[in-house]
Amino acid sequence: MILFLCLLSVSVRAQEVSYALPATSVTVKVDVRQESFFAGPYAAFAKKMLNTSVRDKDMVTTEITRVELIPHTEADMNAWYTCDAESAALLSMSAQGLVSVGGADRGNGVSWRFLPGLSGDFTGRGLTEAEKEAIQIVYESVQTDTAVVQVPVEHKVLVEKTLEDKVSDAADMILSVRRDRHNIASGNTDASYSGEAMSAALKELDRLEKEYMSLFCGYSEVRRQSYSFEVTPSSAVKNHRYLVFRLTEDGAVTEGVKGIPYYLELQPEGSLPEESHDKRKVKGSVRYRIPAVCKVTLSRDSQPLLQTRIPFYQLGRESVLYLQSK
Repeated sequence: MILFLCLLSVSVRAQEVSYALPATSVTVKVDVRQESFFAGPYAAFAKKMLNTSVRDKDMVTTEITRVELIPHTEADMNAWYTCDAESAALLSMSAQGLVSVGGADRGNGVSWRFLPGLSGDFTGRGLTEAEKEAIQIVYESVQTDTAVVQVPVEHKVLVEKTLEDKVSDAADMILSVRRDRHNIASGNTDASYSGEAMSAALKELDRLEKEYMSLFCGYSEVRRQSYSFEVTPSSAVKNHRYLVFRLTEDGAVTEGVKGIPYYLELQPEGSLPEESHDKRKVKGSVRYRIPAVCKVTLSRDSQPLLQTRIPFYQLGRESVLYLQSK
């Protein structure tokens, strides 16, 4: 038989000690990998310009990479008793020792559980100019011997490039980089590259291609987040199935109504002795709990992800230890 007592060192009155029986809670620690994909601004032109199929919409995907269940023993605020001072010596021998409880002042500070959202940024990707040179026809008045006539005159001006112009420049740069890389690797170039020089040249061409390709193919940002949730089982929950958290489409782990639910399910092992219903305060006696050992399963869509065994004191049996005859 396992005897376990949690003690609150509060003197109720002379010759009496107040104590609480133990309860078990579980901390569920979850690590989440969140990948945010941002479609390139030129995605619609990838097939036409580069004969490449790419994703053209932003999206976020999440996955759980690690789950850990950590049990804790604490004082059960609903199971308070007193005993005489002579019996209090047994309480000091409890495995948990002295348990201090009370209202914790959480203050008015705000702690953000979730990271702020990400947004795509393609600034600085690609080296093409934002403007191009164009020929503008301007009619100027020219005096002749017989009259004043309008003569067309060409002027070179800078105009802002259209989206199609920028797409064409980026595609041309990608194809040019690929040609240069092929020529260097095959030796089909006037310059001679060997050893570290060739490696450096090829790495720079790879970097340029990747930078320009991101304008068509997009890019991804990966973030890792950790969360912690508390579950305190209660004998009032008959099926012992508890909603721990939900994994939402936008990557946040939350207890909201949207998202895929994850449940913690408890299944007691074996049978326990009947509870003693004698609630009388008898001199020379203390109350104790025999924990219920449960198989604990964390599941998603009825599929188990993690299983372990944990003793839960509040789900076990409560009885009385008489230190002297009634």
